[in-house]
Amino acid sequence: MPDSKAILARLNNEGYRLTGPRQFVLERIVSRTTPFISADLLEEIEAAAPSIGRATVFRTLDLLCRMGVVQRIHEDAQGGRCHAYLACDERHHHHLICNNCGRVTDFQEDKALDALVREVERHTDFKVDGHRLELVGRCPTCRSYGDRIQETLT
Repeated sequence: MPDSKAILARLNNEGYRLTGPRQFVLERIVSRTTPFISADLLEEIEAAAPSIGRATVFRTLDLLCRMGVVQRIHEDAQGGRCHAYLACDERHHHHLICNNCGRVTDFQEDKALDALVREVERHTDFKVDGHRLELVGRCPTCRSYGDRIQETLT
């Protein structure tokens, strides 16, 4: 989970105003441990602090995305939405997303992934400046739960 104090310090160092509403929105975003959609965030903030305007919520979300503190991730269309947001550490990493429970696990790049990117560059003559990888499936907990149900049924 990102450190909200460090993010506030960075915002201050980069010349952004540290208003009370912006800090409130930031705290609500970084406290979330699972992906969220902007409508859910807005609804939560409107209920908790009705004086915070819609524009403040969306501008803060956009700013945090540009800073790399929040990442936009794609979700399975089962829920009727194509993307969500997730507060993340700023370091480069990728996501494992569970289709069942929504849990997101970070993983670091390794030599094999780096080699794959270089191979893609070689085959396509495309210079890759950056990348994000999302692998979607079922986490160990959901797989284990599903396996136990299957055993019970057979």
